[in-house]
Amino acid sequence: MTHIKYDKQTRAEVTPVEWLNVGAQIGQLANIWANRGDLIGYVGPGAGGMAPACYTPATAEVEVNVDVAFGKGTAPADIGDIRIRENQFLWPKATGAVFHEALHARFSNWNIGQASQDLTPQEFRALLFLEESRIEAHGTDIMPENAGFLRACALEIVLADLQEEPLSNSDTHAAAALAALTLARVDAGSLEHEDVEGLSAAIEDKLGADTLAKLRELWLAVQNHDNHSDVTSLYDISREWVRVVSAQAEANGDVPEEQGQEGGGLSTPNPSGTGGESSEFMKDLIEALNEAAGNATIGSFEQLEDQRTAEEWKNIAKDRAAESRETKENIDTAQDVFGKGTGPMPESKTRSRLVEKRKPSAAERIAAVKVATMLEKAKYRDRDETEISSIVPPGRLRTRALVQGAALKSKGIMTQAEPWRRTVRKQVDDPTLTIGVMVDISGSMAEAMEPMAVTAWVMSEAVRRVQGRTAMVYFGQDVFPTLKPGQHLDDVTVYTASDGTEKFNRAFKALDGSLNLLNGSGARSLVVVTDGCYTPEEITHARRWIDRCARAGTGVLWLSMDDGRDASKLTRGTSAVLMTGTSNPEAVATDIGNAAARALSSAA
Repeated sequence: MTHIKYDKQTRAEVTPVEWLNVGAQIGQLANIWANRGDLIGYVGPGAGGMAPACYTPATAEVEVNVDVAFGKGTAPADIGDIRIRENQFLWPKATGAVFHEALHARFSNWNIGQASQDLTPQEFRALLFLEESRIEAHGTDIMPENAGFLRACALEIVLADLQEEPLSNSDTHAAAALAALTLARVDAGSLEHEDVEGLSAAIEDKLGADTLAKLRELWLAVQNHDNHSDVTSLYDISREWVRVVSAQAEANGDVPEEQGQEGGGLSTPNPSGTGGESSEFMKDLIEALNEAAGNATIGSFEQLEDQRTAEEWKNIAKDRAAESRETKENIDTAQDVFGKGTGPMPESKTRSRLVEKRKPSAAERIAAVKVATMLEKAKYRDRDETEISSIVPPGRLRTRALVQGAALKSKGIMTQAEPWRRTVRKQVDDPTLTIGVMVDISGSMAEAMEPMAVTAWVMSEAVRRVQGRTAMVYFGQDVFPTLKPGQHLDDVTVYTASDGTEKFNRAFKALDGSLNLLNGSGARSLVVVTDGCYTPEEITHARRWIDRCARAGTGVLWLSMDDGRDASKLTRGTSAVLMTGTSNPEAVATDIGNAAARALSSAA
């Protein structure tokens, strides 16, 4: 067929600059589906000829005619990144075309030039026709989730091919060719029987049930062939195809195709040899093919919507399973960290030690009252989400509901379809307050230990006053708690900062496992006191957890005792509030409380 090219000439001379990025993305996508690394995406108006796309084995190019695949007037910005699954569902015909050509690149690796010499023109064309359903049969077998995309474009490819390389002038040979290009795809899994029901009846009327059954046996044998680099064993099937079709043509009184004949067009002399336009059968056949293409396109909408829904559910289930494992791991870590007393245990790897224990001063008690007032006034509202279906926009169009509504109406069942769905969010009061504090005790944080000791007492007292929950851990070479959830500190306890590294990951998991910072309800905030200078592994963990907090609506406050340069890199792109240190412990505690309140408000 014309959408797989055997020369080295491309269809278009130059790819427009604005389409280069789309071409690169299509090339990457085709390589993934073809299990290769050398394919090049070549896009633009005219690329691929009249078909949505074509494949050139000699140059490993996948050409995509953007006007046909995406529609005239479509700009690159409208498409987005075609590698993203959601965008593939938005452009099913283009996605199916790219997938089809990628299947050629993956499975049509036999010597096409040699086959053209070994076979007669009729036999070679039969082999090419049968190759179309063979590659799609293997494609739907290894990637059934892409079958709907093939359905959206398969008959479009056939119609485009017929415009460049028309069918034979023999009605029987033309019917057999279309059987290989359409009915065989039903067995391949890329079309459904209802798509080609009318076309199938017309083909069977011309070929006869027995001949069509013989041809089906042949294309099924071809579809089962899995030596993708050698198809010489299929030569006999191609010869048998030509023999069966020629015998039926003779029985029908058609002029058989001559050896060496390339096949006539739809407007070439009719089978009687008297000249004139295409036969009435050929006109009916093409009309049935156009109807089948429309059926397949409509049918693919519902199939792809089902596929998208199934993938969404699968991803949700996967996310929930991962979330469940993560939650369990964090709870286990919390039990390990908080299950013992406060402060470093004898078996702990940390070098931090308790150096001072005293009653809070009057200024620190005043700071606790101030912080409590600030937290009480934090205007936090939890978000409640409700999905609403409606018969009119706005929202996301659910084509499945639209098709189902039309189907019910056709059966006389009068029901109002609600194809538009949107999510409505409203804010509800939730006074619960949860704050987790983690303090870096590496050597560079020595000056912060007195302010953090004051902060631990102030936060425990302030959160107790507003009936909230708080916990604090110190993290260095190991992690130990200085304030357990629900605990009230009677004394200000000061520890040393003398560790050589920071176990950020373990510290956060302990806090989340004890306070449910990521998946809890109400006002949740994380306070991190650190200079942000970590090992590469801990940097990765820190960035991941801070991003998760941002998505979960957990306010993040970073308190750095230096200029905050390293901390700002970790919090970039989040709603975290970054502060620098001060030498006044009471002021530090008050600033933390104030910033925590702001972080809670911004998280809403």
